[in-house]
Amino acid sequence: MNTLVSYSGRMGFEASFLWDNGLMSRSAYDKSVTRKRIEVLHRSAPGIPAVVAYDSLPVNLKTKVDRVLTDRGESSRDNDGTAKVSVFESLIREDAAARSFYADYQLADGRPLPAAVQTEYYNNAIVLNAVREMLVMRKGRRDACNVSGNRKSGLFASVCADVNGVSKERFPHTLPSNERRLRERYNAYFNGGTPDYESLIHKNYCNQHSRKVTEEVKWMILSLYCQKNNPYADWVHAQYMQFLAGSIDVVDGRTGLVFDRRDFTDAQGAPLAISESTVWNIVNAPENKMLIDSIRMSYHKFGALSRPHYHRHNAMFSLSKVSLDDRDLPRKMHDGNRVKAYYAYDVCSGVLIGAAYSRKKNTDLYINCLRDMFRFLDRRGLGLPLEMEVENHLVNQFENDLMRAGNVFPFVRWCAPTNSQEKHAEQFNRQKKYGYEKRYQDGIGRWYSRLAVNQTEGERFYNEQTDRYEIKERTYSYEQLVADDLKMIEAYNNGLHRDQKRYPGKTRMEVFMENLNPDLSPMNRAVLLRYIGHRTDTTVQRNQYVQVQYADYQLEDLTALKRLKPGNYGVEAYWLEDESGCIGELFLYQNGQYVGRAAQIATFTTAKAEWTEADTAAMTAQSKYISQFDSFVKKGKSNISAINILPAELPEAASQMPNTGSLGETLQGPADNGEDAHSASPAPAGDDIEALMERYAVADYAEYAIESL
Repeated sequence: MNTLVSYSGRMGFEASFLWDNGLMSRSAYDKSVTRKRIEVLHRSAPGIPAVVAYDSLPVNLKTKVDRVLTDRGESSRDNDGTAKVSVFESLIREDAAARSFYADYQLADGRPLPAAVQTEYYNNAIVLNAVREMLVMRKGRRDACNVSGNRKSGLFASVCADVNGVSKERFPHTLPSNERRLRERYNAYFNGGTPDYESLIHKNYCNQHSRKVTEEVKWMILSLYCQKNNPYADWVHAQYMQFLAGSIDVVDGRTGLVFDRRDFTDAQGAPLAISESTVWNIVNAPENKMLIDSIRMSYHKFGALSRPHYHRHNAMFSLSKVSLDDRDLPRKMHDGNRVKAYYAYDVCSGVLIGAAYSRKKNTDLYINCLRDMFRFLDRRGLGLPLEMEVENHLVNQFENDLMRAGNVFPFVRWCAPTNSQEKHAEQFNRQKKYGYEKRYQDGIGRWYSRLAVNQTEGERFYNEQTDRYEIKERTYSYEQLVADDLKMIEAYNNGLHRDQKRYPGKTRMEVFMENLNPDLSPMNRAVLLRYIGHRTDTTVQRNQYVQVQYADYQLEDLTALKRLKPGNYGVEAYWLEDESGCIGELFLYQNGQYVGRAAQIATFTTAKAEWTEADTAAMTAQSKYISQFDSFVKKGKSNISAINILPAELPEAASQMPNTGSLGETLQGPADNGEDAHSASPAPAGDDIEALMERYAVADYAEYAIESL
């Protein structure tokens, strides 16, 4: 059986012949096919081997194939055992420069040469190289032998005959067979003495001589195709032909100008009529299709299907980034509506660290999600996330306080609206829905889903109340839907991480706890709870405690009292209950300024027989605050003196009284180093003292003091 067989008019052989005979490795063959160096006439299929075109092999590989075929007796041999090859064909050699030139060549419009055209031009180049060598060889032979009087006529004709005798199977070329035309091609190729590879490239590439689709025609077709009714290509063709015939006029809606039919004629003035297939080619050309999609598609669809997108990788540490998003639970409630949910996902592990539910989608839903996230992190003693990923919907009103970068969270990323591929939470929502909810719940999917396994079925009926057709589905109560979703969150968090190659055998929760970001800072509860906590206006009582939710909360220390404004004991208490509903601590503010922290007061029993260690701890905590209070009062009292006030001048009757006894002590006070009590503050002179006495009625006061004594 011959190795070379005819396949579609061309000689070929099985691809395995190359590596079975050690001519090239399988990987080298695959690379050559990928790079279009070897042409495959038929791809491999089960039970059918791949067939390689013999004429597409590089010259060096083709020589090796010929040698193997000769050894197998599949080629005719001369007496010396070598395969019969003409002298001219023996001069055809590999030209790496020519192959590289045609592989890298770009046309005027930026396109590369087609692979078949590259092979054609390359074969033409190596045959012309052989023509030059043959001319030199035969000219030298004639000069040496003085053949025919050293005439050179007929020399090129003999070489032309050799070119026409070249095996088209081994060296398929398109050089002219006519001597005159071949000479012209040869002279152009060696015009400068060295091979001019570009001279072999046909000049019709990228010219505009016979082109019907001009720039004006192209933009007219695209404009007609982008009308609001989204017409078909054949409609556009009909409208364009009507425009050429004068049946309709086309107006530019932006400028109000009517398109001129003379711009759609050739050099002879004939209308540029085109076919329907030409219109189809115009609207489906990739460079035109992207423009059409940007107009005919919605913003969301264009961004998801046509517009280029960023390629990213997930965070490497837990809590480096948290992505939040809202969703509707798939199953409906009894009233036909769906439960609104808001989730917070850790991007590294995929763990759902915060969830909230509501019947309505509002800002409370978002705040409740943050509260749940706070409880999740607080239970485990973790810090706040370093970055939050949110969108404007429901969150834009917190842009200047809670979600301002550097206020609570170091970084905040605002995602573009309706851009689902930008938010990591969208990806996790899909993993949770189709990985867990669909596994454990019924009715998960969409009736219009692309995959049949994700489509939900139901009875279609007309609802007179809503005046529309609806799909009758099984409904559930709000409480049941929330409870089922909480179970799914538990299963999802404890399921295997999606990237098992990086985290083999690890669950999402294990990845979360084992890869915490080392740069996490402690949670600032005072700041955080001011935004996500509940608020209660209350009053500091007995310089010790405030009352919130029918419970007493003791101030952390007396510093809080020092921060209160004079005469104002009213404060705003911010708090958040834990999973059991208990409020462990409060954070107090007054007019937006932080005052202090307050912890719930633990009481102790008065019965000694019932005394426990908890009572001892409660009494100790209260005693510390009371002792601090008593110490502060005692120290402050020591700085307050018991003083008496006397007028600057006494009436004459009072001045003649003996300076003895209690009266003298009352009027003059105790002396210090021989100075009276008024020596440190000299009285003003002149009119000033009279004004002061009149203002404060010093004389009357002195008279009253003397009478009382």
